[in-house]
Amino acid sequence: MESEGKRAELAEILFNLASDDRLTLLSKIGTDKQRLRDLSSIINASAQECSRHISRLVDSGFIKKSSDGFYEITTLGRALLDLFPSYEFLLSNKRYFLSHDLRFLPRGFLGRIGELSGGVCVSHFSEVLELIKKVIATGRDHVWLLSDKPMVVGPSIGPTFFSRDIPVRLIGQAIDEMILEETKTSLLHSEIAILPSVNVAIAINENLAGVCFPDATGKIDFGGGFSGTDPKFLGWCSDLFEHYWFKAEKIFARGKQ
Repeated sequence: MESEGKRAELAEILFNLASDDRLTLLSKIGTDKQRLRDLSSIINASAQECSRHISRLVDSGFIKKSSDGFYEITTLGRALLDLFPSYEFLLSNKRYFLSHDLRFLPRGFLGRIGELSGGVCVSHFSEVLELIKKVIATGRDHVWLLSDKPMVVGPSIGPTFFSRDIPVRLIGQAIDEMILEETKTSLLHSEIAILPSVNVAIAINENLAGVCFPDATGKIDFGGGFSGTDPKFLGWCSDLFEHYWFKAEKIFARGKQ
């Protein structure tokens, strides 16, 4: 009975948001306090019609009327607005996410996935490969690579990087012994770690990042993903890499063999 009551409450909240006009009003009020007469012109509606929309938002606790007659966002409304970019990102890439599984993501990262909105979708293996090559070749401050298998993009490792002095971090589910030895020799500031299971691929440097998610079977799909240079996109990918780096078993670091 309690769960039915919660579902009914959730259904009412979703209904109160199920209007382009109400979403527009909530977003506008989230930007700055507003008077009713100004809000009416924003959605091109009569004062009476706008008032009905406002009443639904007030009753839901998303906005409130202040003592000076302005409508302003509540802390609940602000939290809701912060979630919208994630819903918008998922739905604008609906075709991709219908065949890719995000359940593996660590707590908190799915709620932040809207930070990838500044990126673009890449939809072919060749594009993904070129992206990895570009991340490796253009990195000047650092290059971080995470995958279930080594990201080998050339006949040998060293020449693919701008310099042997670039700090490089590699995380894999298993590291081939030959690649391990070549990395030790070719990259003077390399660190290598392993995880028992890797479900996402990330290639990132200080200016460019790419991420590939697993398909419905849980296997990383290198046939498509997302790339971006936007600071929020880079931040999301960097934070996810750091999460896995913290958990991974470090098997090599320069001077710590």
